[in-house]
Amino acid sequence: MNRVRLLTLIFAIGACLYGKSFSQSASSDTVARILTLQQAIDYALQRSYNVKFLGLSLESSRQNLIARKGNFKTNAQLRLDSPRLDKQLLPIEVANGLPSYTTRGTLRFSGTLDINQPLPTNGIFTLSSQLYQENGSTLLTENKELKRKDFLTSIGLRLSQPLFTINTLKLGYEEANLDYERASGQIRRTELDVIYNVTQAFYDFYRATRGLEIAREDVKQQEEAYNLASKKYTAGLIPEVEALQTEVDLAQSRNRLLTAERTLYRQEDFFKQTIGMPLSEKIAVQTQMEFKPFAIDLDKAIAHGMANRSEIREQAIERRLREIELKRTDARSEFKADLSAYYDLTGLSIAGNDPNALPYDTSTRELLRYSWNNLKDSPKNRGVIFSVTMPLWDSGVNGAEVASAKARLDQAALTLENERITVEREIKDVVGRVREAESRVGVLEKSQKLAERSYEISLARFDNGDVTAQTLALDRDRLNQARSAYLDAYIDYQTAVADLKRKTLYDFENNRSLMEEEKEK
Repeated sequence: MNRVRLLTLIFAIGACLYGKSFSQSASSDTVARILTLQQAIDYALQRSYNVKFLGLSLESSRQNLIARKGNFKTNAQLRLDSPRLDKQLLPIEVANGLPSYTTRGTLRFSGTLDINQPLPTNGIFTLSSQLYQENGSTLLTENKELKRKDFLTSIGLRLSQPLFTINTLKLGYEEANLDYERASGQIRRTELDVIYNVTQAFYDFYRATRGLEIAREDVKQQEEAYNLASKKYTAGLIPEVEALQTEVDLAQSRNRLLTAERTLYRQEDFFKQTIGMPLSEKIAVQTQMEFKPFAIDLDKAIAHGMANRSEIREQAIERRLREIELKRTDARSEFKADLSAYYDLTGLSIAGNDPNALPYDTSTRELLRYSWNNLKDSPKNRGVIFSVTMPLWDSGVNGAEVASAKARLDQAALTLENERITVEREIKDVVGRVREAESRVGVLEKSQKLAERSYEISLARFDNGDVTAQTLALDRDRLNQARSAYLDAYIDYQTAVADLKRKTLYDFENNRSLMEEEKEK
């Protein structure tokens, strides 16, 4: 009798749990959005943190590339000093006496315009023009002040060309181009990772959804068995222990239903976080358990993956960047030369107290005219400078720096080779996973159908009194296990297929390269 009361208590607890589970399930039946896998992927690609973050990195690299391209184009600089005021106390030497002092002040308005044209040879060609007017005054005695106005006009050409050294302009552009290509590859790889992670989270969510459906079906089947056992016990066809056993099984089944619901809630929140959706939004996933096996050419998978995996290209870029670094380091101790040349015209007009100068009150316009005429008439300034730099001794500093850069280059080459091996190994592994999961799905699908048929037969035989409730419970457990095993195998297959696309960048289901889709974008 005590045992009956204990089992009844267990049944009551299970009923309460089932009531709570049922109310929660009812509240979750109303969802705001039902997502397919493709809809979830599209949503995540727009809102994923990683995609947004690397998108900004790509934009930074793109702008840097634009800037490096601009280094080859004409640029202009204008400098204005308006005004520049100076006032100084200057000593005047007196023979056989102490020096006296005078005050000199200047007020200058000037402007300089440089138009620069970088050359592909790493040189620069500059057209420069300058205008300035300077008003100066010097106090000679207490009652006499020397005043002067200078107006200068200058137009000139300058050339500066490094010789016998690396072209830093071209190397800088190559670095920016490689950095942009690397950022583009990272974006593509991140998108593939996002697609895979969303696919995995999607099917984990679907697993929890389907697990809840299996748990509900199990409760329904157990209720049928319990009702049938209760009737048979009332009619005296089975012993009490069998009826009580079905009652305990029903309570356990309802408890598993509650666990399945809680698992579903957790997977739903994780899925929403993965795709970047607010946790407050109610969603569900929709899919069809269609199993369509397809052929995989291992050699083609390896060749396509090796040719297009961004990890390999990124390591090749890293190696090239280390080569550029080695060139720059080695160039510090190289023989180098600089060739500079200039040709300019300068005109000057002066107004002041000096009898040979223009009147101090000459207008700025007249000073400009006189200065321009002087520029045309005065001799032209020209010059060439050839300078050579030859390092002699640095106590081995540059040699050590070159050796360090060479070690980093060798390290990059070693990493590249290891990355190639890793990529090939990953492709072989994922192809094996797909094939293994494909075999499991085929076998477990048949096992599930056999378990369903076996349970139907056992339920009929239990109704006829040919088997006990324990035998029926064992067949029901086998059915639940078969359903869960088939679900796990199907999801493992789908995630393995998604990983195959990520690792090979090829869609063997549709016989299409994912690189073609990238070009179409």
